[in-house]
Amino acid sequence: MQIKRDRMTILLLCAVAGVIDVIGYIGLSHVFTANMTGNIVLLGIGVGDAREVILSNAALALIGFIIGVAVAVFVKKTNTILFWEIILLILVAIVIQFTSIGGRVSAVVLFVLSAAMGMQTIAGRNLKIAGLSSTVLTSTLAALIEGIMLRIKKGSQKLSTDAYLRGGAIFLYLAGASAASLSLRLIGLTTIWLGIAILAFVLLVQNKEELKQMRRRSD
Repeated sequence: MQIKRDRMTILLLCAVAGVIDVIGYIGLSHVFTANMTGNIVLLGIGVGDAREVILSNAALALIGFIIGVAVAVFVKKTNTILFWEIILLILVAIVIQFTSIGGRVSAVVLFVLSAAMGMQTIAGRNLKIAGLSSTVLTSTLAALIEGIMLRIKKGSQKLSTDAYLRGGAIFLYLAGASAASLSLRLIGLTTIWLGIAILAFVLLVQNKEELKQMRRRSD
C-alpha cells in the first residue's frame, strides 16, 4: 500500500514541477524553477553574451534551488519537506494576490519557487521509486528509452513497471506544464494555486494512514 502511495506521489510531484516551471519561465523571468540543467545553459548564455538580466535570473534560481536542497537534506522526512514546500508556495500565492509582481518582488518570488523545487527534489529522491526525480526529466527519458530497447533486444513485448512509471512521470510533467501554460493566459500568476492543490492532495494521500490513527485515538 505504501509503495502505491509513493508511486502516485512521485508522479503527482512531476505535475507540480511542470506547473511551477512554467510559472517561472513564462510568468516571471524566462528561467526555470525546477529544471536546473536549463538554467545552467541560460547562465552560460548570460555569461557568453553579457546578458545581465538572464545571468542574474538564472543565478538567482540556481542559488534558491541549492538552498532548498540543502534545507531538505537536514529536514530528512519526506512529508515534512512537502509540508514546508506547500507553505512556501502558499506564501508566494499570497504575495501574488496582494502585490504587484515586478522588479525585486519578482526576483524574490523566483528565488522562493526555486527553493521549493529544490526541497521537492530531495522529497522525491527520498521515495526511491524507479530512480525517478520529480524535477529532472533528462535521465528519466534516457532510462525509459534504454529500458524499452533492452526489452526489445531480449524479445520481450511486456514493459516493466519502472517503464510505465517513467513514462507516467514524463506525461504528468508535460500535462502540468500544458495546464499551467493555458491557465497563465486565463488567470495569470494565480495559476500557482493549481500546483498548491496538487501538492495538497499529495500530502493528504501521504498522511492518510497517520490521519486514520489519529481518528482511532480520538474515538
